[in-house]
Amino acid sequence: MRQRLAFLLLLFFAALPVAAQEENVPVANPVYDFLKRMELKGVIEHYYDAVLPISRREVAEFLTTTEKKQDMLTEVDRGRLRDLLSEFQYDITGTTENFHRLIQTEEPDFGSSWGAELSQREKYLYFYHDSTLSFFVNGLLEFNGRTIQGDALGKTKAEFLQAGGRMRGTILGHLGYYAQWTNAQFWGSRELLERDPLISQSHTLTVGDAQNFDFADSYVRYGNSVVSAQVGRERVLWGVGYNQKMTLSANPRTFDFFRVDAKYKAIKYTFLHAWLLGPVGTLNFKVPADTAATFQEDTASDKYFVAHRIDFSFPGVIDLGLQEMLIYSNRSPDLAYLNPLTIVESSQRSRGERDNAFWELDMQLHFIPRIELIGSIVYDDIHVPQLFTSVWYDRYAWQTGMMYVDMFGLENTNLMVEYTRVEPFMYAHPRSRADSYTSLDRLLGPTVGPNGDEWFFRVDYLPSRNLTLSFRVSFDRKGENIVGADGQVIKNVGSDPLVPHSSTDPERKKWLDGILVRNRHPEFLATWEVVNQMWLEAHLLFDSEENTVTGVRNENTTAIIGLRMEL
Repeated sequence: MRQRLAFLLLLFFAALPVAAQEENVPVANPVYDFLKRMELKGVIEHYYDAVLPISRREVAEFLTTTEKKQDMLTEVDRGRLRDLLSEFQYDITGTTENFHRLIQTEEPDFGSSWGAELSQREKYLYFYHDSTLSFFVNGLLEFNGRTIQGDALGKTKAEFLQAGGRMRGTILGHLGYYAQWTNAQFWGSRELLERDPLISQSHTLTVGDAQNFDFADSYVRYGNSVVSAQVGRERVLWGVGYNQKMTLSANPRTFDFFRVDAKYKAIKYTFLHAWLLGPVGTLNFKVPADTAATFQEDTASDKYFVAHRIDFSFPGVIDLGLQEMLIYSNRSPDLAYLNPLTIVESSQRSRGERDNAFWELDMQLHFIPRIELIGSIVYDDIHVPQLFTSVWYDRYAWQTGMMYVDMFGLENTNLMVEYTRVEPFMYAHPRSRADSYTSLDRLLGPTVGPNGDEWFFRVDYLPSRNLTLSFRVSFDRKGENIVGADGQVIKNVGSDPLVPHSSTDPERKKWLDGILVRNRHPEFLATWEVVNQMWLEAHLLFDSEENTVTGVRNENTTAIIGLRMEL
């Protein structure tokens, strides 16, 4: 019996796909933009992009399919495909031929090894692979300088130098691992860096005597062709929108989570349980050694996010997604919500209806060649008799949009249009401030927030395989609460997810009530990959905020230039 078992195990491990890489591709990787174009062109099918990231194995499969249909691509698309086939070569073929590494290099001397860093080869500090595991290490380096001129900060500037590393790989073809850490030393205006939506998420930036900011992601992930499970921390984007993600956007700080996915042909299921942080508060206390003095301590309690999603894909016609989400707090992780097969709405009712539950339906329509139409609606506590009425507890958010590739026959272009609207009092919880749809006071979903809407337009032009030009503009409106000089809310119009409806507030909501603020954000981005894994980036941003009550307008212009490298 022992011999038979050993023989079966040997057969199992011998049959494992050695090249299959189960670690994920970070959401910022441009391969996702490329795959989206391929989906709209009808080159690939069953591309589930409502929840990102996906694994390198899945990306490799899509790229392999695309390689077989190159006749459907433009010349620029074919050039980008060649670059991506090189980047994912090991995931597709299991070989590292023509890869370059600094440690244990095959170059004849030190000078030649460093010279190869300016080549078009795939570059690593070190890599190793055999029939058991793969191991890839990159060094990360970024130089960034920016300046702002306008009403917010006057005229000032900031620079930073960021360095770090990334380690990833897969063991026995199924267990992926990933770790990335970066730390940046900055000079100049801290306030200017705090205006950056991603850099401002670093806790270190808020420490007054520190001149740096850092980030760290890491996880392990088991996966095969049907089921995967992951635990750790990385950026997750959840939603079908192009700018505003309805479920999970890039607005909150990266969080830790447990995730399970199951996919078979036209159906995919996703479960996520995440650890968030509650509203920032202050605790006043005294100590026995000095009862005359009062001390203060900043606090942020633990809270949790749960989501279940099921996708149905009908290529060339429609992709449907149905999901439920829930926020809970003020206790340890709840076993009822760690169950990936439960219905959280029913579970939370059976446990006292203490938590904040949501339902969401979204769709992506693909029946028009090269065009995608999207729509989604999120509901907070469904009350059927009051659907789409003005009662305050009829809370929902919705979004619609369109993407058009190679628009009007212009090759190598993308057009995106999106409209997002969030009703008053959405995302707040009447019984618990901690159960708002936020983490560290930042919304998990659309940044426009409740009692606001946004139009977003984006045009991309891809003149060559290594150059991307993008123009984007957003127009948003928001009705703000009226707040007194002492910080107390005088009139609650439902604009703040941390200020729920109270018994003294009107029973009827009014869209865009309160202090109406209008914002415009035109921006231009250019990314040039000078050589493989070396990017020169430029970003010009204009923002304008107008208070329609006072007539005061604040305008600012920000210019950013950066150089990123992966060694």
